[in-house]
Amino acid sequence: MRALLRRWPLLLVVALAVAMMLAVGCKEEKEEAGETPGAPTATAEAGGEETPAAEGAGDTTGVTDTEIKIGSLLPLSGHAAASWGVGIKAGMQAYYDWINAQGGIYGRKINLIVEDTQYVGPVASEVARKLVEQDKVFAIQGSLGTAAHSAVYKYLEENGVPDMLILTGNTKWTEPIVRTRFGYLVDYITEGRILGKYIAENYDGGKLGILAQNDDFGKEGEKGIKTGLEDESADMEVVTEYFDETMSDVTAQVQRLNSEGVDVIAYYGTPVQAGSMFKAARETLNWDVPFVLTGTNAVEVTAVLAGLDNIEGAISVVYGYQAFETDQPGVQRHMEIMAEYAPDITPDNLTLVGQSISEQMVHSLRQAGPDLTRESFVDAAESTCGFVCSTCMVPINLSPTDHRPTEVEVYVKATVDRSVDPPTFTWEPFGEPFGFESTTDCEEPTPPPGYEDQPE
Repeated sequence: MRALLRRWPLLLVVALAVAMMLAVGCKEEKEEAGETPGAPTATAEAGGEETPAAEGAGDTTGVTDTEIKIGSLLPLSGHAAASWGVGIKAGMQAYYDWINAQGGIYGRKINLIVEDTQYVGPVASEVARKLVEQDKVFAIQGSLGTAAHSAVYKYLEENGVPDMLILTGNTKWTEPIVRTRFGYLVDYITEGRILGKYIAENYDGGKLGILAQNDDFGKEGEKGIKTGLEDESADMEVVTEYFDETMSDVTAQVQRLNSEGVDVIAYYGTPVQAGSMFKAARETLNWDVPFVLTGTNAVEVTAVLAGLDNIEGAISVVYGYQAFETDQPGVQRHMEIMAEYAPDITPDNLTLVGQSISEQMVHSLRQAGPDLTRESFVDAAESTCGFVCSTCMVPINLSPTDHRPTEVEVYVKATVDRSVDPPTFTWEPFGEPFGFESTTDCEEPTPPPGYEDQPE
């Protein structure tokens, strides 16, 4: 996930660190594809009662005159719940509660049904079947985790369920394009290219060490970084050290990179190993090598695990405004929505992610118009052009050949403010947004009747 609220008391940040350590202890399992039974019969619901869809009619499963059922698959118990799932769910739900309080979309209230995957594939498969076959949801939004979603994505595809805004950067969700499936996070290869550009511009002629998790996450990031170097025609020797996701100590790998004499280290892994990496370099080896980190680590908990003195100056990336930027109108509105509809949850970047997912869903629901079907909804999603969510830094453009909403990021630098006691930490943005937007020549679609009257 991305940067958390920067000026929390240290005690709360430490609590987050503990939660993250538990989460990564159960990091994504090896992928497993879910079995797919025959697709359930499409239904057209009216007044809450399901009836068979007329031949040639659109699929209105999950839609009545007064309701739209939307599901989500998140870890709400177990190791990853506190770190990710609970906050994301709260942001999603609070925004929908706010929309519903204004009358919903074309008079339909959004009924969000979130099921607990426990961050593992077999459980995700079971609860996805419940959402599709029992709850009969219209769509799924914001599913979290490669292992969990690998168990369900083919099932959702074969049952025609819109699989929207997946919260993992694996490229397989959008390569090849499947009409009903859309990514959300910047994919690992694209982000690697963005980081590679920074490295090439600042360390060309030097020696790059890549420290990467030994799975799709790390290897796609490694591929992207090398592609970014090639994009910039950089003259750099590259050496790579891998670590298994179950390892918490990467001291040996850092020592080998030190022996190789690298001038900069690019890191593709999670915060626990990042903390070990910083301590090994700064404290064990007394080595001031620069670090460039995947955006997964642009969170305060990484600083807690690494130590403020050790992480200061590291470079990473984010894709939207951060929760500490309370002078930004969208962040202000988020704080107000959370205060009213989720007062027991502390707003942070996780709740912002949840709201941004729901915002984009609402945008597509508005564009789909009052005669909502799964087909019209996907058409609307694919026609997204120039949409800027309330906390987005850059517009979102999509098309039938581009199902990646986020392809641009902003560089951030680990910054410690020692003018206050205790010191505070933040990931400070710098430079202009940069990335590889696939859709550059879209045209905003014609809004349907009543579009302007819907809440957003």
